Amino acid sequence: MKATICNQLYVRTANELGAGGRLFSSLVGLGVNVIAFNGWEAQGEAHFRIILEDPVERPRAALIEAGFAVETNTAIAVEMKNQPGALVALLRTLSEADIDVANSYATTASAENVRVVLETSDNDFARHIISTIPGRA
Repeated sequence: MKATICNQLYVRTANELGAGGRLFSSLVGLGVNVIAFNGWEAQGEAHFRIILEDPVERPRAALIEAGFAVETNTAIAVEMKNQPGALVALLRTLSEADIDVANSYATTASAENVRVVLETSDNDFARHIISTIPGRA
């Protein structure tokens, strides 16, 4: 498994028709590429976690200017085989190392590979621990 620390945008806005389209249109206009995202609604707000291939500074500023509430944080992007048991191995290894996973989401890159994004209690240590997981890479 390959794990890298990445910057993540956390974006909030009123949950109204077209909010997601408006958000992602702002990013396309900057020429940035979204490699993973998670979106949900809670208490009348739309929430998005977004990982970009590009640095987050320009997109963050543009989204704030467009009226979105934006925060940045770090997460771990884990590239791994898309096969039974791979996610169990990842989560069990983190648990055994006393690393709490606060948030996670995934996207498949192909039938063979998956990208799992994790926010943990210690991203640097988690990245190190993930590198020790045998096989399933």
